[in-house]
Amino acid sequence: MLTVVCFSSKAQRNYIYGVVKDSLSQEPMIGAHIQNVDAGSLTSTNAEGKFKIPAQVGDTIVISSVGHKTLAWVADSSWFKQNEIDFLLAVNTIYLDEVVVGEFPEYERFKDLIIKEQPKDTTFEIFGVPRVVMDPYPQMEKSEYLNPVFVFFHPISAIHHSVSKKEKEKRKMQQIRKTRFITEKARLKFTREWVSENTKLEGDKLTSFIAYCNFSEDYLASASQFAIYELMMDLLPKFLKEYEEG
Repeated sequence: MLTVVCFSSKAQRNYIYGVVKDSLSQEPMIGAHIQNVDAGSLTSTNAEGKFKIPAQVGDTIVISSVGHKTLAWVADSSWFKQNEIDFLLAVNTIYLDEVVVGEFPEYERFKDLIIKEQPKDTTFEIFGVPRVVMDPYPQMEKSEYLNPVFVFFHPISAIHHSVSKKEKEKRKMQQIRKTRFITEKARLKFTREWVSENTKLEGDKLTSFIAYCNFSEDYLASASQFAIYELMMDLLPKFLKEYEEG
């Protein structure tokens, strides 16, 4: 029995029918998860590895299963002309040297292998679409690698990120880069010249008004230029009144 859960649908979509198989054995995969990212629809494969899900041309279909790579495809018009589409998932395996877990010498060797292991890239691929880096500082946060879902699907990577000194140093550098990124972004949005141009203030009065606004770097980096402008202009009359009185 196939179950489809639809959270939202902005357009009329037709069903596509598919079967998920292991790319090596060509065996159907039971319980694989299928998601239409654009429609917000979820389903899973039945005992024969088959599924159906609503979609339209251009939708992104993500397929995942424990022990296999998470992959994604962009739906095209040919899908709706086929009775059934084969989707192949490759096994996601991290190979380590043989380790016997027992007394401390073996345990230390196993721990050393985990620390030295370089986690594989776990992002999914969209065939025909170039990869886009969305985050200017993509190093994993603690909340990400300790997330129960990530730990379940990527236990080796989770252990590595938790105990590796190298990863801890990377996270420290990430925080430094993140702080610098926010500072630079805030400075570009809220420059002295921009404030003067919009408020017509100059000299000491301009300096005092910038201090009066007291906008945090986090706010300036995340807020739109228009939102900053509106808040600044709302504070301007209050500042001028206090400046003249004081």
